[in-house]
Amino acid sequence: MLGINKNQYDENIKNPPSDDSYPMISILFAKNNQVSVNALSLTILDLINKDQIKCDVDLDDSYEVSKKLTHQDMEVMKKITLRISNKGELKTSETLAINLLKNMNKNKKFNLKFMAKQSNITSIANKFEEDFKEFVKAIKNENGYDGEYYKDILQGAKLTSKGKEIKKEWKGFQNYLKSKDLTEKYLPVSVEENSTQIIYGACFDIEKDALDIRENNAPLTDFIDKDGYKLLNIIFNNALLNVNTKRKGTGIFYGVNDKYTIPGGG
Repeated sequence: MLGINKNQYDENIKNPPSDDSYPMISILFAKNNQVSVNALSLTILDLINKDQIKCDVDLDDSYEVSKKLTHQDMEVMKKITLRISNKGELKTSETLAINLLKNMNKNKKFNLKFMAKQSNITSIANKFEEDFKEFVKAIKNENGYDGEYYKDILQGAKLTSKGKEIKKEWKGFQNYLKSKDLTEKYLPVSVEENSTQIIYGACFDIEKDALDIRENNAPLTDFIDKDGYKLLNIIFNNALLNVNTKRKGTGIFYGVNDKYTIPGGG
């Protein structure tokens, strides 16, 4: 990759700079430091990776969502099925994410096309907003984050000197994730590490770039290969777009992009 001096790195470049949760990484280094639907989508990616949510993709070729959501995209969604099979102890945010999916889809098994259609229904969208607010609270409580302060990294909604240093370290890790040369030199040593790196890529919206130079060898990577992370964000943003207007103004960051309104919506 241009601008990368391979000689300045060693194998530690593939180690994440901190153990912060996926949602918090996305939140800290986003422009607004707000909890958006990305946090929910990242949690679901992690649950797929942990086999708490089964993912079945009936599509061989890689797929990229169009600049404007189309009916072809909807047919791709139809071929991506999720089934909730959670067992054992989960964090509160993970349990809330799973219950949100159950409430939205009225079932433990569903495809993304069905969930997309559900997101157009006002009553479903209203319930989604309620569930999402509880999820946001859990993310904040679990991480000791109040929107302005987080550990010694974020103070008064601004990165501290330590936060800025960690951000530089994360930038180096991002360079590794999307660099063909660095990835080939310091390959992930297991399927698990490979999938984990893809989720880190999603934290910075470079998951497809990261996957292009890694193996598609797990349900999680196959989900990403079909643009599953982006599709989740589109569906969840669409649900918030369809919340009854009288209920909006709750302080939730919506981040809705109208060009991705689900076909057939109200």
